[in-house]
Amino acid sequence: MNIGFGNGDFWRLNSFTNERFDEGFMKNFMMPGVNTLELHCINEETLDYILEYRLRFATNIKSVSLHAPTMKIKYDDSEKSHRVLRKIELVCAKYNIRNAVFHPDLVLDWDVLNDYTNIPVSIENMDDRKEFGRTIEDIEGVLRKYDFGLTLDLQHCFVNDKTMQLAQNFQDKFENRIVEYHISGFQEDLLHYPLYKTRQDSIIKSLKYKNVPIIIESVFDRIGEQYEELKYIKQRLS
Repeated sequence: MNIGFGNGDFWRLNSFTNERFDEGFMKNFMMPGVNTLELHCINEETLDYILEYRLRFATNIKSVSLHAPTMKIKYDDSEKSHRVLRKIELVCAKYNIRNAVFHPDLVLDWDVLNDYTNIPVSIENMDDRKEFGRTIEDIEGVLRKYDFGLTLDLQHCFVNDKTMQLAQNFQDKFENRIVEYHISGFQEDLLHYPLYKTRQDSIIKSLKYKNVPIIIESVFDRIGEQYEELKYIKQRLS
């Protein structure tokens, strides 16, 4: 099983943007049983940081993905957008990124994104806070035209449909386009929350293709919870 964490999972404990990339802090995500990692770059400054400094990964980390910036950015034919996309391209080359995740509601010009052929683009389905990207129809409209992957966030499916039928429909429709799963529990006030606390096993059980990399996006309240979360999820996926 290819499973790991996003390095933004402790953001409530870590208010400094670049601290999440410090070598000592990154070790929290490189435990036994973990073999993948998603770098969560919330803005352009985080891209600058990991381009300037060489991040070090434990030998058990076999693949790395990137969550593209979501703050103060729209992806279009603007100077800023091209600057950010060029930096994403450099990050992908520097760290051999296998998947770069974009929020579709932030993409205003899909042709521009498609022009950056050295970025392994995938788009992520959105939760009920977003106007675009929640439905199969939204995602299909993009994937039919462009050769992008799909990062399927199962918690977002749960928020939009508690029966998890939406998750099944996404997986049936885009079986060959899913390149990564995001998984976490849902808590009304805190949004992404550990599944070992919420006990929303229907989210875990909905995961259909276990050969696809899984990124745990649960946001933790204390160091050490990541061990409990990993154990809880893996037990229910076995």
